[in-house]
Amino acid sequence: MSTAAVFINGVTFVHLKDYYQVLRISRSATPDEVKRAYRRLAVLFHPDKNKSSEAIRLFQEINEAHEVLSTPLKRSNYDAMLEGGGLASGPAAPPGGWHRDPAYRRRQQQGYRPAKSGPSEKLLMMLHMLRFLRTTSLAGLVWCAFLLLDYSLPRRISSETVLPEGNRPISWQLHHEPNVIVTDKGHHIPVPFEGVDYFPARSQIEVVSSNILNVLIKVESQSDEFTINSLASIYQNMMVVPVVLFVLSAAGLFVRQGIEFRFNLLISIWILLIFNLIFLLFSIL
Repeated sequence: MSTAAVFINGVTFVHLKDYYQVLRISRSATPDEVKRAYRRLAVLFHPDKNKSSEAIRLFQEINEAHEVLSTPLKRSNYDAMLEGGGLASGPAAPPGGWHRDPAYRRRQQQGYRPAKSGPSEKLLMMLHMLRFLRTTSLAGLVWCAFLLLDYSLPRRISSETVLPEGNRPISWQLHHEPNVIVTDKGHHIPVPFEGVDYFPARSQIEVVSSNILNVLIKVESQSDEFTINSLASIYQNMMVVPVVLFVLSAAGLFVRQGIEFRFNLLISIWILLIFNLIFLLFSIL
């Protein structure tokens, strides 16, 4: 039974580890609840499954707590010691010497907080969420594979007419770019300053998009004199987002160590999946 010695007012008190806190159960827990809590934590922190630096120490604490709380006699003696606030072993000299000022000794006593035993709530939350890491990583890889397939298939080519400025429908998109052409099919396409002269009103242009998702890829002027490749689409300026998603999703499948690192991977993959969906919505024609 693990203990920690603390000197208070000339008396050495032996503080017991809180085995109930180690197993994350109440002091009124039934034997079945003790067993279930032990099994749940033992699976999470078994050194064969958890390679973190804290796993071995926590696994030993969990086994120690289970050994005491699962045995009626040991648990009864342990509860009695807990209710007594620890075992007093009589006067002893503290490390660092005896201080004469009683007020100082009282401050020492009030300020003492025994270290908490067992896994923290934050660590348990991370371990709980890590159950979804593999599924989330697979979802990220499947999404990237689908985007690659959509990008690789033969493109859609749509012939459209540039509308004169007076015939443009009112749209919020016209206020975010200095040079925007509007086609007869309702598409709003930003044009670089050097390419404005290649897209006069009533000219025919070719709008190239992906086969499945109809994501804008490029726009070609009449007679292919000027091509707009710098577009705010998931296959152009925002291509970095699915690339990073692929890298993190692959890491989520193969990395086995580091609870906090893998938890951060999980959160990052979720965020990138959301950004992919948002960028895709803005990219679809």
